[in-house]
Amino acid sequence: MKKIQNQMIRASAGTGKTYQLTNRFIRLLLCGLSPDRIIALTFTRKAAGEFFEGILTKLATAGVDPGQAKKLAKEIDLQTAKPEQFREALRQLVEAMGRLSLGTIDGFFHRVIAMFSLEFGLGGEFKMMSEFEILQARMRVLEICWMKMKHARRTAKALSRSTGFPLRARTTATLLARLKDISKIAMSC
Repeated sequence: MKKIQNQMIRASAGTGKTYQLTNRFIRLLLCGLSPDRIIALTFTRKAAGEFFEGILTKLATAGVDPGQAKKLAKEIDLQTAKPEQFREALRQLVEAMGRLSLGTIDGFFHRVIAMFSLEFGLGGEFKMMSEFEILQARMRVLEICWMKMKHARRTAKALSRSTGFPLRARTTATLLARLKDISKIAMSC
């Protein structure tokens, strides 16, 4: 196996990252690296899907078309690569699909935290929340805050009546206004 250095590819949208990543991944496969030993991470699921699809497509095409094999071999700087090698890399990739580390950065860290949850002080199982679940959780927190504020207001009024000390309307209004500000901020996150 050839020695290949780790590499991070950083570039703006539309500058050919997927092209670079797929070629890099294929080069690593053809140099003898096991597919489950390669980590390739992106920011979005869409990009991860495009990346994986690109690898499969390039390997399948190069595995059946000698002209495409020659072209891909040149692109990955392994000019001697033959269609059989691309087919073998495709076979290895498909066999290792369940163990691949192709995905999003947050998904990768979720797996790491899940593997070492006790070391991170987390007990039991946990999962990443969907956007809908996040919104629902925010709504529950806001509802609890609102109920506590209403309870605090009723308690303040009761204390005012029983002690004879006046309830400052401005204080209550300030608290309610602050709660509204908090809810606006929470909903915009």
